[in-house]
Amino acid sequence: MIWIITSPERIHEEVDIIAALLAAGVERVLLRKPGWSTAQYTALLDKLPPECYSRILIRDHGALAARYGLAGVHWSGEGMHRLLSGAIAGNGKTAPVNGKTELPTRYLSPENFKENSTGIHSTDGITLTDKRFQALLLSPVFNSISKPGYHGRLEGRLPDKNNRQVLALGGVDHTNIHLLSNWHFDGAALLGAIWKTPAQAVENYYRIQQLWNKSDLT
Repeated sequence: MIWIITSPERIHEEVDIIAALLAAGVERVLLRKPGWSTAQYTALLDKLPPECYSRILIRDHGALAARYGLAGVHWSGEGMHRLLSGAIAGNGKTAPVNGKTELPTRYLSPENFKENSTGIHSTDGITLTDKRFQALLLSPVFNSISKPGYHGRLEGRLPDKNNRQVLALGGVDHTNIHLLSNWHFDGAALLGAIWKTPAQAVENYYRIQQLWNKSDLT
C-alpha cells in the first residue's frame, strides 16, 4: 500500500500531478498543508476531478471530508487531542475548529469515513493509540528526504500491530522500500521521494510501487 503526502509547499501544477498519481493507482493522497485555511483546501479540492475524492484524505478538516465525500481524515497530534479530549469526546458538544464550530466526534464514526489516520513516533504508539484510528503513519523510519538532518530511528521489525495498518514514513524511496515488507509494515507514505522532482512524480511512484509489489511477494 502506497500513500502520497502532499508537499507542505506550493507545487507548480500540483492539482494535475495529484490527479495523475491517483490515476496511476496511488491508494491514498493525503492533503497536508500546514497553515492552510479551509478556503485554500476548498480551492484545491474544487479543482480536482470528483472521481478523485474517494481516495483522498485531508488533515484535520472533518467538515470538508464530509462535504466532498473524501475517504477520511488524517488527524495531527493536536487534532487528535482535540477529538479525544474530555471537552468534546462523547458529550455531543460543539467545539471550535479553525475558527468554525463542528461536531468533531462524529467524524470518527466508521459510517462516515473509510478510515481515520494519525501519525506516531514510536512503536509503542501502535498499541497506545485509540483504535478508532485505523491507519498509523510511523516515523521517522529512514533519514528524511524533505527534511535534511531529520534522522531515521525506527528501522526493524514491528511488534504486534493489533489489526492496524502501519505505514512507514520518513525517507522511503526506491532504495529501501524493499525492506519494509520484512519488517511487517503494510506499506509506506511517500513525500520527499515524490515531490523533490515533481515533473517525475508519477514515474517515481511507479518505480517505488513496483519494488513494493515485488518485495511483498517474497
